[in-house]
Amino acid sequence: MHKILTIVVAAGAGRRMRSEVPKQFLLLGGEPIVMRTLRRMAEGVGRYVADCSQNVNEWVHKLVLVLPEAYIERWGELCAAHGFEVPHGVVAGGETRFQSVRRGLEAEPEAEWVLVHDGVRPFVADGVIRGVIEGARAGGAAVPVVPVVDSLRRVGAQGGSVAVERGAFRAVQTPQGFRGELLRRAYTLPEEGGFTDDASVVEALGGVEIGLAEGERQNIKITTGFDLSVAEMLLSEGWG
Repeated sequence: MHKILTIVVAAGAGRRMRSEVPKQFLLLGGEPIVMRTLRRMAEGVGRYVADCSQNVNEWVHKLVLVLPEAYIERWGELCAAHGFEVPHGVVAGGETRFQSVRRGLEAEPEAEWVLVHDGVRPFVADGVIRGVIEGARAGGAAVPVVPVVDSLRRVGAQGGSVAVERGAFRAVQTPQGFRGELLRRAYTLPEEGGFTDDASVVEALGGVEIGLAEGERQNIKITTGFDLSVAEMLLSEGWG
């Protein structure tokens, strides 16, 4: 039996949104953003499982939501108010994303494959989810990326800057996928400031190559008021 664990990380305070409530609970099309994200991941992984095996009972998908501890009770109230019935577990997050993912991993310690997804990316497409899972199954670790469209400059520690070739860079999205044993081993490492995502934690083990899957532009991370406006536009155009 194949066990897939999806950890949806939504334990941040969302200070860049300048909202009284964390951004993951803000409404998008009348529903909290993170509800849309959970549903999207449940549907996307579910379709992948259905497509790759005639016997879906060979696969078990567990969905875990990591929330600020102070909002767990409120989350239950929101689910009741919105009639949200996507099966999922809830765990309290830590002070950092690293700590939150580590706690999420503890919810299903025997998962063969693990996806980690930002709670405020509600527009991830099936194709991105599929590509990440297949990339992880092929090489142990995979992340979705998109080309960088803006010009880039590297800023020096002592001031000044220099142009760099943007073709050598990719912008990284989520979900990020990993062999479960590999990710669990990575999260036994001491936390470092250079850990910007789960792939960077896995790379710290050494000897691990991160595979690249194709991301999509609409898989935006909603972190500011501008992003929320873009999300409303995407929703009105049929995304999500």
